[in-house]
Amino acid sequence: MTKEVKGIFVAMITPFTERGEIYSDGIRNIVEWLERNRVHGIFPNSSTGEALKMKSNERITVAKKTVEAASSNVMVTPGVSGNTIEHALSEARQIADLGADAVVIIPPYYYKLSMEAMEKYYTEIAERVDIPIILYNIPSAACNFLDVELVKTLSENDKFIGIKDSSGNIEHIRALIKEIGNKISVMQGSELLLLPTLALGGRGGVLGVANLVPKLFVELYNAFMSKDLEKASALQILAYDVLDAVYLGSADSFFYCVKYALNSIGIDVGYPRQPYTIPSEKEEERVRKLIDTLKEKNLL
Repeated sequence: MTKEVKGIFVAMITPFTERGEIYSDGIRNIVEWLERNRVHGIFPNSSTGEALKMKSNERITVAKKTVEAASSNVMVTPGVSGNTIEHALSEARQIADLGADAVVIIPPYYYKLSMEAMEKYYTEIAERVDIPIILYNIPSAACNFLDVELVKTLSENDKFIGIKDSSGNIEHIRALIKEIGNKISVMQGSELLLLPTLALGGRGGVLGVANLVPKLFVELYNAFMSKDLEKASALQILAYDVLDAVYLGSADSFFYCVKYALNSIGIDVGYPRQPYTIPSEKEEERVRKLIDTLKEKNLL
C-alpha cells in the first residue's frame, strides 16, 4: 500500500496516567478510535500530544507504542523535537528504526535563527537520516518561521514530502501551495482553515481537535473531494463550534477538555500531564452539551 501525505491526519494526544506516566493502553485506545473513523494519518509527539512535556526517551516510547498499535491503513508520522542537529537526528533515527512512515520535524525553538541556519538544520538531518520528513511550521510556539523561500529550497530534496503549516495565515498557505504544492503536500494545521486550504489546493489537514471528532473532519474532506460543498461548508462551521467548546483560552484547558470528552464517550485516554487546570463544572457542562450535539449529528 502506497501511503501519501493527504487527507486527515490527527495530531494525536498522549494518554498519561494520573501520576503522569505514559499510559500504553490509552495509546492503543486512541489509535483504535482514530482508525475506526478512517483517518488517513496519525501524528504522535505533536503539540496536542504534549511532546515538549516529555523527555526524548519518552517520545520514542510513544512513537513505538503508536506504530505497534496502528495498522497498515494509516500513515504514522511521529514528531521530532530538538534544538540541535544531533538531538533531532538521534530521535529521528530511533523513530525510523521503529518502522514509522515519516517524521515530523519542528524547527529549533526559543532562539531566533536565520534562514541560513534553519536550512542547514533541515538539510543536514535529511542527509543523515533514512526516513521521509514532514516540515512543521508553528511560529507561535517555535519562534522560528519557515518562510516560502526556505520551504521551496528544501522541497528540491526528495526526502521532504510535506509540510504542516500552523501559522494560521491563509495568505502564507496560498503562497506555499502556489510555489511548492506540486512537489510536496501542504497540510493545514488549523481546524478553522481546513476548507479554505482544500479550496486553494492543499492536500488536507493535521488537526488536534480531530482526536475527539475524527469523523467530522474525514467527512468534511470526503465531501470536498466529492464536490459536495454544501456539506463541507456545514461541517467547517461546526468545526468552529467544536473548537470553541474545548479550547478555553489555554493549552492545558484544551488538553483536559479533549481527554475529558473522549473519556466521557468511553474512549479511555487517561489524563494530561501536569501542570494543568481542571475546568469548572460550568465549562465541563459545555463540553457535555457539545458531546450531545455531536451524537445527534451522528459524528460520535
